[in-house]
Parts: sequence; structure tokens; C-alpha cells
Amino acid sequence: MLRDYFEPFALLERQSEPDGLGGESIRFAYVAPFAGALTQMADAQADIGGSLALRSEPVLLHDFEVTLRCGDYVRREHDGAIYRVCGQDARPPRVSALAFAQAPVERLVIPC
Repeated sequence: MLRDYFEPFALLERQSEPDGLGGESIRFAYVAPFAGALTQMADAQADIGGSLALRSEPVLLHDFEVTLRCGDYVRREHDGAIYRVCGQDARPPRVSALAFAQAPVERLVIPC
């Protein structure tokens, strides 16, 4: 049932090269395709304007065959959005019926 929400993603490799002006130009090279689903997970409480609020962070669900590490980049294929993995992927215990891992991600915004 959960697999019905999976969509195509691609694992990317970050490459940088000098831009000729003393800086660097960043581009992403395609590594491998995989299926995943983005969801929101309620995280720790945050103090916002003197009030307590729950903070929500995006989490990427993916198959066990894919191992995502902190600092990896992934692209959601249908809109081209790029996400950076913020932590090691978490896997349920072997006795669990869940066959998915999850990794916290953040959306990467690249200025023009």
C-alpha cells in the first residue's frame, strides 16, 4: 500500500569546477535511479514567537536496496527538485514487516 505513493528519484553526485572568476560552478551528475516517497515527519518542539510549536521536516522513504548517507543528493524526477540528505538513513529491525528505510532531507534551492 505504501509503495503506491513511490515515485521516481535519482541519486546524484555533486561536482564542482572553477568558474574562471575565482569561484566555483556546481553541477550534479546522474548516478542511479530509485523509487521513493517524500513525507513529513513531526519533529521536536520549537519555540516560535514565545509559543511552542511542532516542527515538521521532510523525510524520504526508500527501498532497502538504496543506501543514502549524510551529504548525498537526490532529485525528484517529476519536478526536478533536488534534496540533500541530512542524516544517515534509518532502517527498522529485521523482525519488522516494514521493508522501507527513511532518511531526513532538506530541499536545496540553487540561486540563478
